[in-house]
Amino acid sequence: MSEAKATSLLGVLLASAVMLAAPAWASSAPVCGQTPPDDPKQPFAKDLLGDPAGLRSDLKNFGVTLNVTETDEILGNPTGGTRRGAIYEGLTDANLKFDLRPYFHWRGEFCIRAYQIHGRGLSLNDLGNNIDTVSSLEADRSTRLFEFWYEQHIGDWLRIRIGQQAADQEFLVSSTARLFVNSTFGFPSLPGTDLPAGGPDYPLATPAIRLRFDPSNALTIYAGLFNANPTGAPFSSTDPQRFDPSGTAFRISDGALAMFEVRYNPGNTDDNGTYRLGAWFNSQPFPSQHLASNGVSLASPLSNGMPRLLGNNYSVYGIIDQPLFPADDGSGLYAFLRAMGAPSDRNLVDFYFDTGVAYKNPFGRSGDTVGLGFGYAHIGGAARQLDRDTAMFTGTNFPVRSRESVVEVSYQLQLTDWWQLQPDFQYVTAPGGGILNPNGSGQKVGDAAIFGLRSTISF
Repeated sequence: MSEAKATSLLGVLLASAVMLAAPAWASSAPVCGQTPPDDPKQPFAKDLLGDPAGLRSDLKNFGVTLNVTETDEILGNPTGGTRRGAIYEGLTDANLKFDLRPYFHWRGEFCIRAYQIHGRGLSLNDLGNNIDTVSSLEADRSTRLFEFWYEQHIGDWLRIRIGQQAADQEFLVSSTARLFVNSTFGFPSLPGTDLPAGGPDYPLATPAIRLRFDPSNALTIYAGLFNANPTGAPFSSTDPQRFDPSGTAFRISDGALAMFEVRYNPGNTDDNGTYRLGAWFNSQPFPSQHLASNGVSLASPLSNGMPRLLGNNYSVYGIIDQPLFPADDGSGLYAFLRAMGAPSDRNLVDFYFDTGVAYKNPFGRSGDTVGLGFGYAHIGGAARQLDRDTAMFTGTNFPVRSRESVVEVSYQLQLTDWWQLQPDFQYVTAPGGGILNPNGSGQKVGDAAIFGLRSTISF
């Protein structure tokens, strides 16, 4: 590389850093560096600040894409939960992608992505930390690194990605279900509850290697190997994020989480549907949900209080995203269906199911989406038996957990190219599966009605 070329590139990257430190432009993107297609007549119109002083155009010529998105919401539960209340929470998502093809003619790309998380969550504060976390934004307040990886393209059939990654960017997700606010419609509550520290899922990523094979336009195969525990927190921890508050632990010695997914999309378009079949395997030992290491129930007076450790863990799943009545202009009705299971003896949630529909461009409004979703998390048999034992040994009416479910209705309103508003309603039944309210009333945590409003601005 010539000295002039290196100096020119360095200047562009320094300009990127300055823009990242100050208010900047961006596009809302679930994947690092992904941006909406530009309008040839109004390039970069989908961002509030557009193309200030032509800097964004200059960056794009060098393969550099910088996104900054601010998402804020207010949520409240006038009924149910452990108490009534309302909260504010927000997320600043900044990510920079450097594609080496435009300038170096090398088929590789770097990504770095960071979060600034603010406010407080409704599930933790008002719903007894229920299973289906009310918002996909809810997390500990922090400024943290999320993703930091390099991807190499080999021909048109193989992509190898190595570095800090999160599974919820590619595995286990439904493209239709991403509309909804409740976190379970993103990364489902089965892996989010059962995996150590909730798995490599927002806001936690972990060192990993991911392979993507594209044997044809219709078929894509993903295989990933992640560190098994993103933070190293013990299973007993109620706040695993505090073990890695900055996202820079880069742990590699906690065993392996292997993930595999086959994705079939005939015609390689959304109008033909997408079908996924996958599985994950975690090599770490998992604690029994019922038995102590000395062979008796954890609820028994004879228990030593230490759960029996069971070897490894796994799950299998299937996902369908199916257009029902698509139209040429992108409007129409789309449906999703997702189901997965895991062993009952070592998992609090042993079966998960969700489904729903989304209608694009309702009422003739281009860019709007309205949807109805339903999620169901079943409590495993071992955990239910522990509840029965607790009732027997304590002589109380201790509740036996069974399931938690959520219904959500949401309308995503595209006010401008760069601003979305999303009124939202959720109803959560049997929070925590039907746990006791910690207020000492002897009653279960009440079913909760939740109203909210989310704002997303792409700078």
